[in-house]
Amino acid sequence: MTANPETVVIKSILVHRELATAFRLWTEHIRSWWPAGHSLSGDPKTQVFLEGWVGGRFFERTSNGDELVWGHVTRWEPPYRLGHTWFLGSGQNLPSEVEVTFTPAGEGITRVEVSHRGPEHIGEVWWTIKARFHAGWEKVLGEFQHFN
Repeated sequence: MTANPETVVIKSILVHRELATAFRLWTEHIRSWWPAGHSLSGDPKTQVFLEGWVGGRFFERTSNGDELVWGHVTRWEPPYRLGHTWFLGSGQNLPSEVEVTFTPAGEGITRVEVSHRGPEHIGEVWWTIKARFHAGWEKVLGEFQHFN
């Protein structure tokens, strides 16, 4: 089934990393490559964390130690897939959903795809923030692609 481009933001990249390494870098080292200032607080020194289990938090820690939750892990299938809710733009009562998949794409190459779904969860709010999700995921994937 093909995703409706109106209701899903889908972005993908190729990274020159083995599958398990790409998954580990995305999940365990997210604070090392996540774009500076790309956060709820806007703090350029914010660090991003992803707790590696279903129910774990996806959150930022600001430079003064405040923790702001962005969502919770809903799927944990290393090294192939993870899913989490996303509160940014819609609030905790209306989370959208993000799924990140990791697929072998050749010798030492992994395809990383982000699918961000919304309107069935957050209704009309989706249509006002969808363009920001497109631009935001391009920035996030670009940072991950160039992370060494």
